[in-house]
Amino acid sequence: MRNRWFVFVTLFVLAPNLFETAGAQPKKPQPKKTEHVITDFEGAKPVAASFTTHTANVTVVKEVPQGGGKLAARTVVDDAAAAATYFGTGFRFPTLDLSGAAEIRFWIKTDIESTFNFQIHSDGNRASVFRFSTVGSKLETWKQIVAPVASFTVPRWSKGKADWKHVTRWQVTAFESGPYDGKTIVLDQVVSAARRSGKPPLPVTKDGPVQRGGPIHLKQPATPSAAKSPPKGFRSLFDGQTLNGWKAQARLPVPQYPDAPFKWRLEGEALAAAKKNTGRWTIDEGAIVGGQEPPGSGKGAYLVSEETFGDFELIMDMQPDWKTDSGFLVRTLPGGSPGMQVLVDHRPQGGIGGFYGNGVAGVHGMPFAIDAEYDKKGNPIRMLAANPDADRVELNQKTRAILKYAADVDDFLKIWKFGEWNTIRVRCVGRIPTLTTWVNGVKIAVLDMNAVEWKNYDPEACARLLGRKGHISLEVHDSHSRDWLGTNRWWPGAVVRWKNIFIRELD
Repeated sequence: MRNRWFVFVTLFVLAPNLFETAGAQPKKPQPKKTEHVITDFEGAKPVAASFTTHTANVTVVKEVPQGGGKLAARTVVDDAAAAATYFGTGFRFPTLDLSGAAEIRFWIKTDIESTFNFQIHSDGNRASVFRFSTVGSKLETWKQIVAPVASFTVPRWSKGKADWKHVTRWQVTAFESGPYDGKTIVLDQVVSAARRSGKPPLPVTKDGPVQRGGPIHLKQPATPSAAKSPPKGFRSLFDGQTLNGWKAQARLPVPQYPDAPFKWRLEGEALAAAKKNTGRWTIDEGAIVGGQEPPGSGKGAYLVSEETFGDFELIMDMQPDWKTDSGFLVRTLPGGSPGMQVLVDHRPQGGIGGFYGNGVAGVHGMPFAIDAEYDKKGNPIRMLAANPDADRVELNQKTRAILKYAADVDDFLKIWKFGEWNTIRVRCVGRIPTLTTWVNGVKIAVLDMNAVEWKNYDPEACARLLGRKGHISLEVHDSHSRDWLGTNRWWPGAVVRWKNIFIRELD
């Protein structure tokens, strides 16, 4: 067969990231970060501990990612390896205690679409794996995968869960898209560090965390404060420990407005397969963590409240990674959509605190649009106003004028805590509702759905569709290659976090 090259480069990192919840006073002393390099492919025999599942050649090369080590390990699968269905490469080491780890992070660059997993092994043929995918994403571009330890699962072929206190090897395996003969894997610098207390960690260098356009976190995070109690008149919708009261749902296409034809419809096996993917929803340090399943797959989902609500005020703390398109829908149907969405589009040309009508004629109200400023290494360092003259924008005269009130972007930027926890509040009142949002106590937007003029929007038809009461659903958005934003809509491996979810019913 013709020799094809399959190049992907990964950077695996376990790092600390302790943070302070908004408003906690005074700041506590910063914990000292401790790191341990597991594998850096340097020294006298840098690849002596390497192994592969099929015949392959492992060598040291200078091809390293930005912010990586001095050398990397290149594994080239033999042309006649007969790696028909899978191929794995990894490294062994003396027993290592990773029980304090919170996440594994790595970068991948590949020229094919494939399913992968990252494996942690201990004695007794026990393993835990984190599944991810490049299917549907842009090929031959860097992708950062975030693997929370809490999201690792036990595969069928394992004799039990890996003992993270006695880890003996790690391995990266590609499968479901073979054969893998003649393909190449380049790996660089595996690092571990102490457990964090609520925020995803990052690779740490003398210059701070390595970002390269991925999810944004603080360089000097602090210790988190205790969970909040509901304000007077409010009650909690999330117990901080389980997903009781919530149900994960697949993100399926819906008609654009009541009685409209589907722009695209899933049927038969495609529909059955789509319904099975209800996203990745976990609990971490008292927060709901939502992500695509598998990470980087481009497949979104909803987490939907079992209860329904009519008129109410809802308060939530949120911490989205940079380059996530999220938010939450109110007055929604049991599947999570249609409904009116409060936007938490924490990505280029996105908006926070605006509105979008999922299945409600695409009614779109945005007070402003955001982007990020990056340092010389490509690390996002702070939020700023989006360029209004970009090739494609979402904020325009129509999306702003539809609002009864629209905050100025400069006022928003003063109160938004980039990479930290922020608090959003929404008030929903009326049969045909008026929606009002606040972020960190600052009024952001008001949308009177009874006064909206928008193509195909019929207030009465939409009110009949959604009903007087509806569910609340947290969103993880799709991010397909056909999307104009691509992975900028949802960065591979990125997640969004929600906690302290409180509601006060007004009817």
